[in-house]
Amino acid sequence: MDGTTRFAIGCWGFGIAFWIVTAFSVKRTREQQPLSHRLFYFVLTAAAAILLNGSARITNWNRAVLPHTVVMGILCDFLLFVGLFIAIWARRTLGGNWSARVTLKENHELIQSGPYRVVRHPIYSGLLLMILGTAILTGQVGGFVVLAFCCCGLWVKLRREEHC
Repeated sequence: MDGTTRFAIGCWGFGIAFWIVTAFSVKRTREQQPLSHRLFYFVLTAAAAILLNGSARITNWNRAVLPHTVVMGILCDFLLFVGLFIAIWARRTLGGNWSARVTLKENHELIQSGPYRVVRHPIYSGLLLMILGTAILTGQVGGFVVLAFCCCGLWVKLRREEHC
């Protein structure tokens, strides 16, 4: 395992740990999206996770399309770090208004500070940057298919959020 791979694992591990710890400090939910509405992007995310861990053996998806070079390693590290930074900054800015599901919180407020001044969905943007960095790291077609699945899933979720 090279340094870029260890860095990627560290970024994802830190991001997941941060999300778990901060999930306990959110406002109470007043109204939430039914599970049936969440099903589509949940299925896309699950399919992406299966593809990412290599469980699906699909012809040519493991084919290398990008070389493993020092420049690619630096690009991966940069995308992972910037994506993680943006996602955590956005999550901290949301504070108690954050939720994994599309919900309406008690005393809900529209956040327009921090990264939300620039990007409407900075957590999703940060996560997609991290997934792009990971796809470049693997250098395989499957990594970019996972990125496409995640883009679709997050797009569906953000459209639902916009209607709340």
